[in-house]
Amino acid sequence: MANSRLIKFLALLMAFSFAAAACGSDDSGDTAATDETTDTTEATEEDTTEDTTTDTTEAIEDETPVAGSSVDGVLTVGSIIPLTGDLAFLSPPEVAALRLAEEDINAAGGVLGNPIVTIEGDSGDTNVDIANPTVDAQLADGADVIIGAASSAVSKTVIDKITGAGVIQFSMANTSPDFTTYNDNGLYFRTAPSDLLQGKVLADLVAEEGNASMSIIYRQESYGEGLANAIKDNFEASGGTVDEFLAYAVDTENFDPEIDKLVAADSDAYVVVAFQEAGSILTTMNERGIGPVDKPIYGVDGFIEGAANEVTDPSILEGLKGTVPSVDLTSITDFTDRFEEAYGEPVEVLAYGAETYDAVVIVALAAEAAGTDDPIQVAAQINDITRGGDKCTDFASCRDIIAAGGDPDYDGIGGPYEFVDAGEPSAASFRIMTYGADGIDVAQDVYVFAE
Repeated sequence: MANSRLIKFLALLMAFSFAAAACGSDDSGDTAATDETTDTTEATEEDTTEDTTTDTTEAIEDETPVAGSSVDGVLTVGSIIPLTGDLAFLSPPEVAALRLAEEDINAAGGVLGNPIVTIEGDSGDTNVDIANPTVDAQLADGADVIIGAASSAVSKTVIDKITGAGVIQFSMANTSPDFTTYNDNGLYFRTAPSDLLQGKVLADLVAEEGNASMSIIYRQESYGEGLANAIKDNFEASGGTVDEFLAYAVDTENFDPEIDKLVAADSDAYVVVAFQEAGSILTTMNERGIGPVDKPIYGVDGFIEGAANEVTDPSILEGLKGTVPSVDLTSITDFTDRFEEAYGEPVEVLAYGAETYDAVVIVALAAEAAGTDDPIQVAAQINDITRGGDKCTDFASCRDIIAAGGDPDYDGIGGPYEFVDAGEPSAASFRIMTYGADGIDVAQDVYVFAE
């Protein structure tokens, strides 16, 4: 619990200053990871490796995974959230939403007659392996489900470990198309839509605003490659031309060679698919005369909401547009008012907060439907919780439908979802955001629905 309180403090601190928070979280996150790893390494080696690894290996070969280590009637929800690293600016709403979901579920009587238990943990990014020790500790603590990671690339480093152990992985923010067909033993789910949807929304936006050509610069990993390809394919399908399609390594520090090519391309518009390094990219583009104040520039959820924290001069962002999977927050004021009151988070930084909240609620309802916290049986219920039954919009009312022998169709804070068999939304709402002279201009927000 001491670790949980520490993480809560760090998450709140990040809400006021991303830069200060990222630094503070690094130190604290490392300490937490070290403590948890020290406490659990022996237990993992002595209690798990000899027995569970053998069972899990056989289960994967037979395509029949075994249950997790804690089938005890208590739904234990672990999490790998980017408290540090490239996506740390996303952590405050995700942490807050995790806690709100726990609060609401337990206030309604919990799951299977018991309060749910949440475990907060850091995923970091792919530059430092924080996610694996965090997952090891949470599996040792009996997690039935692990919420996260936010990064698709980070999820790829732990998905086999989690699902191979017979535990559910449920991401609130993974968007790589690769997960749709990933061999996950039916134990991986996500409330975030595939980038195939976001790619179409962004490509359509660029074309509709009169741009006949574009150049794309993207980060060379699962998230960047999947989204960049989706944007390219959709833009070309609409008759547009992609002049430059540039990948860069995730540890790139100097983007001059890439920006030289973008300048030479002289495209009508430019698309940046990046995380926090987009600040450096946009700064260099501005210096070379192709920044947002000079050319139409479009970004994506990996950095668009935190862009002002990632440039030395926020005024250079004026005109920048981008897409983020999100519902119209003005339509869910009951949730956002509670969110802000309890955690001090402004609505504008709620990215993936709704999806985090809904992931926990969906799992909780699936456990009620299964009548157990056995992850294998819970996973078998998840898709149907979001489709085909009686509409309901909160844990308590959906749980009551289950108790009466009915079939709930949960329409969550983040949307109706309607999961397909692959365990992901069949459609999603996207927010198109625009930067004005003083930051994000909410008055220019537009919401589109894609399926």
